[in-house]
Amino acid sequence: MKIVLCSLLEELLQEYEKSHSRMYFVFKKIEEQYVFTDVNQELLQAVHQQRTDFVGQTIDTAPHLGDEATRTKLKTIYPLAWSGKKVIFYCFPDRNIDIFVITYLEPQYEQGKIVQVVGRCAAFDKNASQDMLPYLEEFVTFEVLPD
Repeated sequence: MKIVLCSLLEELLQEYEKSHSRMYFVFKKIEEQYVFTDVNQELLQAVHQQRTDFVGQTIDTAPHLGDEATRTKLKTIYPLAWSGKKVIFYCFPDRNIDIFVITYLEPQYEQGKIVQVVGRCAAFDKNASQDMLPYLEEFVTFEVLPD
């Protein structure tokens, strides 16, 4: 069942990326901190940020990550991805209140070791998803075990 869910989510992201711009960011673990090393322009535009708001920043220093409660939750999510799990979560960007973003974290390996995590994102208009909003009140994380 977990493998089926993982495959389905990957398919959904691929379908989304066929009709929308691909959005992603990358982070690495450097000295016990998760440091953003890359972000593409499409994601920056969607969340109304600049490249310097991401690249070189950590969960604690990046201005776009929201309040302390959100940062605390990310500090539990990012280690899951760094340990090899694929993780899905959503958030509401604080600088673009008209959207919510679903993020799929995928560990990237070289010679059997995780070297970085890619966050693939899909942005959705909150106003077009009014019937879903009551279900999105809670911060939810789905953990998908590796194949």
